[in-house]
Amino acid sequence: GGYAVLSGTSMSAPYIAGAHAIYIQAKRAKPRGDAMRRAFKNTATVSSNFGSKTKTSAAKQGAGLINVLKAITATTSITPDHLDLLDSTNFKGTQKITIRNEGKRTETYTLSHIAADALNAYPDTKKTWPLGTPLIEADYATVSFSSNKVKIPAGKSVKVTLNFKEPKAGNAAHFPIYSGYVIATPASKGGVEVQIPYTGVKGDIAKVPIADRDLKFPRFGITNARDVLISDEVTGDLVADMKTTFPTILTRIGSHSPDRQIRVYDAQKNFKGFVSSHLEGAAFGYAGRDKNVDKDNNLVFGQWVWKGKVFASANATAPVQLPSGTYNIEVAFQHKFSKGAFPADFEVWNLGNIKF
Repeated sequence: GGYAVLSGTSMSAPYIAGAHAIYIQAKRAKPRGDAMRRAFKNTATVSSNFGSKTKTSAAKQGAGLINVLKAITATTSITPDHLDLLDSTNFKGTQKITIRNEGKRTETYTLSHIAADALNAYPDTKKTWPLGTPLIEADYATVSFSSNKVKIPAGKSVKVTLNFKEPKAGNAAHFPIYSGYVIATPASKGGVEVQIPYTGVKGDIAKVPIADRDLKFPRFGITNARDVLISDEVTGDLVADMKTTFPTILTRIGSHSPDRQIRVYDAQKNFKGFVSSHLEGAAFGYAGRDKNVDKDNNLVFGQWVWKGKVFASANATAPVQLPSGTYNIEVAFQHKFSKGAFPADFEVWNLGNIKF
């Protein structure tokens, strides 16, 4: 009766493809892909953690477990198929949904809401790396409807306004992710209820720590000519001969960043460009969070071996070689939900100088 979270197209792709095939055969039609996705999300089975009476967070289970029979027999749809309330700073508490009666007779629907578990990955404000298994909290949002019941003729739609309020419980400094489901239940006997998930974050998501300062990242390291890291912590300025030893910038982030930058400045503090690494590529642009450890239980981090090349700008198509000298290195991570103005919208770490 439980479920597990697995990752892999070997299992998931044929499962979903088969579900789509059954749906198309049953409907004797070829609906658009987005219509089928909505049908499966609207009718998914919302699950609970083993032994729990509350629903599992929508951040973990999404719309729920796919239920092909419900998808085929349902005569109602809700759009959009999910709601993003964003964080406290950018809170979108007023939402509009459209309920469509795709059946052959007039139907009356009762609207309701069920809250799901909230997840807290930052219970210790002194820690910058999120918990691998977040704490489950009872931080529940509330929602009111412009109408708790709607009567919809066959083939027609009705718009309903939802007004959400953030959870009273939960510490905004911990950035708990709260969620739940908005449900439309038909009055007709045997009618299939449909629902959509919502998620939000209590707190200012721009303040979520990005760099793993618990383990003192970012920092300098030294790599040999075979790209083997021979020192993973260099204090002070770094000197490399660029033949047997190469300067390396080590990065590790516990939360994604819209723009990760490793910036290079000359002795006069003129910006020279972004680090180019033959191992990691160009040091600018979106960066997803790092795994904690790999399959062999080794710590995961970025190893930016630098041989003196930079991309002069984010629009550059090829790196250029800098002359010998001393260069200052800054590592910067753009805060989420920010406009990307440097340095105001970034978490910035000055690592010191590299001389080669």
